[in-house]
Amino acid sequence: MPQYFFNTSNGSPHIDDAGMELPDIGAARREAIRYGGSLLSDDPDMVMQDNGFRIDVVDAAGGHCFAVRVVIED
Repeated sequence: MPQYFFNTSNGSPHIDDAGMELPDIGAARREAIRYGGSLLSDDPDMVMQDNGFRIDVVDAAGGHCFAVRVVIED
């Protein structure tokens, strides 16, 4: 199974060095949404940073797969 890494940023980056094996990119997208929701549920203020909150999902080779972004627009 492919391995995906979920790197987060909300002003300061956090690199996921463990990753997660998932069957496909669709499963990685669902996991990124669940993971982001969990983090924001624990600390909703993390989206208040200038650039919002972001999860960059990369594969085992380091290739960028997609990003999930949460921003507040006035």
